[in-house]
Amino acid sequence: MTGKASAETKLSPPDFWEMVNKSEKRLQDHVHRLLEGAASYFKTAKFTDVTSAMNHIVSATATFRNDIKGALDAHHITFDTLTKQLEGVFTAIANDLEKIPPPDKAPGHAERKKMVDKILDDTEQALIKLTSSYGIDEVVITTFLSALKPHVLTLMVTIGDINEQYPQLLPILIFSVVVLLVPESWFLRPFLSVLGFGPVGPVRGSVAAWLQERFWGAAVEPGSWFSFLQAAGMGVLPELAGFVIKASLLILGISAIAQYPLFRPKTPPSAKL
Repeated sequence: MTGKASAETKLSPPDFWEMVNKSEKRLQDHVHRLLEGAASYFKTAKFTDVTSAMNHIVSATATFRNDIKGALDAHHITFDTLTKQLEGVFTAIANDLEKIPPPDKAPGHAERKKMVDKILDDTEQALIKLTSSYGIDEVVITTFLSALKPHVLTLMVTIGDINEQYPQLLPILIFSVVVLLVPESWFLRPFLSVLGFGPVGPVRGSVAAWLQERFWGAAVEPGSWFSFLQAAGMGVLPELAGFVIKASLLILGISAIAQYPLFRPKTPPSAKL
């Protein structure tokens, strides 16, 4: 392993999630302003559609959490314990996805929908198997995933549409989703990592990058995640300063979208997404 790879491995997972969890409200406010600003500048509701889809996803997951809490309490299972079990479930799903040959060209709506359908089907089977020992009715699982599915599909299609026209904005969109999932991260962090969202999760780095490339045709540079935090006005640990400097263009991109003057798209803002 090279020195660079070693540094990225050392700096990525725990520090990022610790900082996100500690500054949840500030980051969420930043992301809301970011997406609203982008929607206004590019004259499309697709950026705020991302916010809306995530609101529905978080709400459905909160309902699911309340529905299963009694059964978990009765079996003395905490949500932290369940999350660790879910990480194992989604690691297996991600590893299974990696075996599927990639398409010959960048994924479109149909390809992304096919993968989402497979992930949700695999998730349903795995969750039913996992939670049956806790006395959780199968209907609770199927109801939750039925509520989740249309909004997950909307999220994937919307980000795909934006990415096709403005690929330079993909890292910012993925970062936004990661921040918005935090209120129900016990489930959404491992689940959405299998859809290519997040720097880390149950999915090891190489598979996470593969998933992002499979869904979006590109992967987010590891050091960029800390640059996003810096752009949101957060301090970074001293050992992360090098990453922030190296990714200054990404910081500029985020700030520019929020404040407009420095950023110009390749196509006119009035172009339809």
